[in-house]
Amino acid sequence: MKKNLGDYVKLYENFFDLDFCKETVKELDKAHWSTHAFYQSKSNDYVSYDNELSISYEPIPQYKIINDKVWFGIEQYILKDHEFVNEWWGGWNGYTDIRFNRYDPFTQMKIHCDHIHSMFDGERKGVPVLSVLGSLNDDYEGGEFVLWEDTVIKIPAGSLLIFPSNFLYPHEVKPVKSGVRYSYVSWVW
Repeated sequence: MKKNLGDYVKLYENFFDLDFCKETVKELDKAHWSTHAFYQSKSNDYVSYDNELSISYEPIPQYKIINDKVWFGIEQYILKDHEFVNEWWGGWNGYTDIRFNRYDPFTQMKIHCDHIHSMFDGERKGVPVLSVLGSLNDDYEGGEFVLWEDTVIKIPAGSLLIFPSNFLYPHEVKPVKSGVRYSYVSWVW
């Protein structure tokens, strides 16, 4: 068994080709966006911070293609790259529909771990076990994805990053300095 936390952070480059990503960004430029909010378990409320990113679940034409292909990234991560866990791990039940993220200049995502409360307000039961993050562009400055407060992970356009969702993997997106950063996320439970 791998004992280094970094061994469970996997970047899949060229997951989507750049032309597909550019088309997706053009569609997202027309999408409806709302301000992101974190769930606060102590107050049972949602909170947005200063300079918070925007999110969208808009069903743009590329939505289903991305959502369906994410399954192949998850399968690669679980069944091939970490196949040793299949001997004792019960597996996974599914993954959420993707959510698009937009970071305008000066917006960010504060440090957190992905214990997504809203995933389990309905039929789904469980906790998120994996976080799935895809990059749609890289023509912006700033907006670095940072794990453990000091490990910058470069996620080129078209790439997919998968890592565990628990408290051992705190992460953040630093403020975008110029341009607009587009990505998508999903969570495995």
